[in-house]
Amino acid sequence: MLPRTMRRRQILKSVGGATAMGLAVSGRVAAQDCPDDFIEPGGPFVPETATINYNAFTSNEDLYETLERLDSRSGLEYESIGETWQGRDIPYVRAGDGDPDVFYVTQQHGDEQHVTEAALRLLQGLASGGRRSDEILDELTLHVVPRLNPDGWAPADDDETPTRANARPEDICHDGPYFGSDQCGPVDPNRQHYFGIDPATLADVDGIDPDAIPDENPSPETQALLDKADEVGADIMTDWHHQFTYRNEDCEMINASTLWPLNEAAPDEAVALSRQISAYAYQQTEGYGHTTWDRYSGGTTANIARNAHGVRGRGSVLFEFRGQASQLGNASNGRLVTVINNVMTEVLEGLASGDLYDVDPADADSIPPRGDYFWKELPRSEWGPEHEAYRE
Repeated sequence: MLPRTMRRRQILKSVGGATAMGLAVSGRVAAQDCPDDFIEPGGPFVPETATINYNAFTSNEDLYETLERLDSRSGLEYESIGETWQGRDIPYVRAGDGDPDVFYVTQQHGDEQHVTEAALRLLQGLASGGRRSDEILDELTLHVVPRLNPDGWAPADDDETPTRANARPEDICHDGPYFGSDQCGPVDPNRQHYFGIDPATLADVDGIDPDAIPDENPSPETQALLDKADEVGADIMTDWHHQFTYRNEDCEMINASTLWPLNEAAPDEAVALSRQISAYAYQQTEGYGHTTWDRYSGGTTANIARNAHGVRGRGSVLFEFRGQASQLGNASNGRLVTVINNVMTEVLEGLASGDLYDVDPADADSIPPRGDYFWKELPRSEWGPEHEAYRE
């Protein structure tokens, strides 16, 4: 492969279309050489007096209407695959008729909205047609769940802070194998993907009590996704999230992270494919403007989507991008959506062309290790529960 500096490209191939200048990527750092309050390009961080305008993002109503228009005017097929606790439709779009079947899932966490905006841009680009779109949709079938957790996003439609979890009522409880007894109220949809996996496997690899598995999934949103993935025979599951801010040894902001299944029950071939996807995404975009990567640090248990779908034998990849809902000012929106859209597009093009399958799975180890956490003027030792909560 050519050196990174020779592979930087100014003209992006994104279906949505964008132009950017390249930035270098470096490895792990202890950050002792970076001033405590410095990160390049310097933010933007939200001033204490800033008010985030959530109305700048796509509302639930507008999302449904946009998908209905795409369904009526293009080859994309839109439907609801279930309902949330509050009765909202869980949107799903199918495009193409090739093999493999590839899922893009966004906004499992309701306060991670930029990935949904990028997915909409991707769908709109595919719906507009053209040679590149046709080549993708001839070679694979894309399944997009562009907002798995519309209840979590719902407060933002009133310009209030969205929530990470779903909207399960506080008086509904269950005992679960991964989080103990008396789990009441809202749950994290991303932690409920173990339903349908052989309980003996869960007991063996995670040490859980099979008898503690609830009869029903506390996240109907997650169960709807699991059912649809089984129905269509999903081959690849990609899960798109947001994370807090990290920086590398050059004090550069890290905008993209990735990881593959780490659960011991995931078959070797599923892990290998997952690592190919992560490596390909990194190789194709790490020279793009503002796309500085590191390797996500995630857990091993099979309740997490990334691991659960790997255990099921699927290629399964987590993508995390900088930017929680309450951390970014609106000035970052367009740039970050472009970064995500570029990664989404490159993965599809690599699968459609076959180039992704030529990547050595070991190349995933070349993705820089985890950078250093950077919360402006807040050392890691001073994190509160609200910071600890924001993991994968």
